[in-house]
This record gives sequence, structure tokens and C-alpha cells, in this order.
Amino acid sequence: MRALLLLAALGALGCDGSSALDAGSAVDAAALDGGSFDAASRDAATTDAGGTDGGGTDGGATDAGATSICPPGSESLVLDLGGASLAPVAGVPIRDGFVTGFEIVEGPVWARGALYVSHFGSGPAPASRIYRVAPDGSVAVAAPNAGVNGLALGPDGRLYGGRHLDGTVSVFDWDDLAADPTPVVEAYMGARFDSPNDLVLRSDGTIYFTDPAWQSPVPEPQAARRAYRVAPDGTIEAIPGTPDRPNGIALTRDERALFVTGTDGLRRYDLNADGTLASAAMNVPAVSGGLDGLGLDCAGNLYVAGGDAVTVLDPSLTEIGVLPAPGATNVAFGGDDRRTLYVTALGASAGLSSVTLNVPGYPH
Repeated sequence: MRALLLLAALGALGCDGSSALDAGSAVDAAALDGGSFDAASRDAATTDAGGTDGGGTDGGATDAGATSICPPGSESLVLDLGGASLAPVAGVPIRDGFVTGFEIVEGPVWARGALYVSHFGSGPAPASRIYRVAPDGSVAVAAPNAGVNGLALGPDGRLYGGRHLDGTVSVFDWDDLAADPTPVVEAYMGARFDSPNDLVLRSDGTIYFTDPAWQSPVPEPQAARRAYRVAPDGTIEAIPGTPDRPNGIALTRDERALFVTGTDGLRRYDLNADGTLASAAMNVPAVSGGLDGLGLDCAGNLYVAGGDAVTVLDPSLTEIGVLPAPGATNVAFGGDDRRTLYVTALGASAGLSSVTLNVPGYPH
């Protein structure tokens, strides 16, 4: 078991929604220590950092990481959705009785030459497992009792998950994905999180994650439904001004903007060079209503899942196209050239679909 860094509380939650990790919270020091998140050590098949200027999502910004999945010149590509249509990926979810009733496929992330997704049902802390979807179309259970919703790659190449099972953000062992993951973030203001949902990591190890309470125990452990920022030193702050039930979350290429979705739209935040908030929440009017997961391509376009569709916004955050996608929950790019857009879905449409685009994108 890794040593846990326990930090004393610095006081009650302030009006800005921020707080240090209280004495009842724990952060994996080995995972969050800035030195362990060396961007130069990333596997080129994982992810690079995101990017923006003051206006939107600047696809031309320099990647923060030392390795990049975006080929030279891709920032100037013009996305062509003409004729693009999502097609089902057979075998997801596996129909063996694991989930009965309402079901959800979520958390897509491309890593180590395959796509990983989570599958779970409804209700408090439902059982959840992770599938590995290989390029040849074969599907296997990679983690039978993962307890996760969202999945994300860290700058260290490791797989992180938001766990509704125990209210943690945890890290999995690639050598044994079926083993219990190691908690990295466990509590806030003396209580476990409700049901961590989606997450994204900066190149320095900063974690941003949402906690909308969709799969929370009853009563909900937290006093409010929030999104959070966890600094490399373990300090946790609540992100103010998020949409109701914050759900999807994404960083841009230069890591200078953060996007958060929820049941009432999409918000954007400017970030300082260290990942702290540099602005209040700004509404993105191009999309509205209940929204879920987010993705980015190498030209700076933002993909927003929700409303039975994936809506694509250009770097100025203007809508440029819509892909019909019933029950869409989240998106990720994969394949050797990162041009395959994968879309997960829930409910009657629970499953996985894909389409090949002319612009490569990010694995999460």
C-alpha cells in the first residue's frame, strides 16, 4: 500500500468554494507528487495536454507535454463532417446478465493500442466493470469489479478512474487491471465524495473531476454537488459556478482553459499557468440543456455529448456540426492514427459506436 499524505484542514469552505484537504481526507503522495508526473516520461500512445487562448480552444497552441499525439500541421486541419455517421461497435456491452434494466456505457479512453470503457447499471453504487475493446473488434472484461464511471490517462501513463463504488478517484495497475485500484483522492470536508464521474489530469498531475451524485449512496455524503481541482500537493478546492450536477470535464491543449458540463449547459474557465482558476465560470451559449462527456481534436474543436447527439464546436466555440448519437454519454479518439471517434451511450441505446474523421483527436 502506498503511503498516504494526510493534510490538516485549513478551515471551513470559503465563499470562493475552495478548501484545503481536511484531516479526514487522503491523497496518494506518490501519485500526486509533482516529481512523479514528468511529462517527458509519457508514453506517446497516452495523451498530450490541452490548449486555448482567451477566446476559445486554440488548436494552434503548443502542447504542454513533451510527447504529442497530434501530428504536425493538424491544428490547421478543417473538420469535414459531410457524410459522417456513427456505426455500432459489436459486442459492447457484453450480454451476460451483468446489468439488468437501465444500463450505461461510459468513460472511453484509448490506451496501449485498445479502447477501454466502463459498463454499469443505475442506482446507488452499482456494480461496474471495464471492457477492453481491441482493434480487431474483440471485447474482453479487463476489470470485473472496477466500480468506476469515467476513465482518464494521467501524464504518467497510468489509468485513473472516478469510482462511485467508494467515492474515490483511484489509479489502476496496468499489469493487473482486475486488482483493487489505489485511492488517490478520498474525501472532502470530512466526508467521502458522492460518486466521482468524469476526470482529466494536467501534465503536472493536477486532477480535475466532477461529482454529480448520479450513483451516490443515500443520503448523499457531500453537502453539495460539485466539481473539484486537486493540486499536485494534495490541496483540494471546489470549482465554483459549475452547471448543476457537473458531469463532463476537459482541458484544452495548452492547459489554459477548463470546460465543465452539467444538466444546464456548458461552462468555461480560464486557468493560470499553474492550473488554478483565472476567471469565473463563463457560459457557452452554443449548447444547452443536459450535457455529458467532452472531447477535443487536434484542430481545437470541442465535442460535446448530450441530447442524443455529439455537437462539435470550433475553437471559437461556435457550432460547426452535429452527429446524431442516441443516448450519447461520452467521446474519445482512438486507433493508430487517432482519427476514430468513439461514442458511448446509455439506456435503450447503451453501447459503443464509432466513425472515422479527417482530424485526429485525444484519447480522452
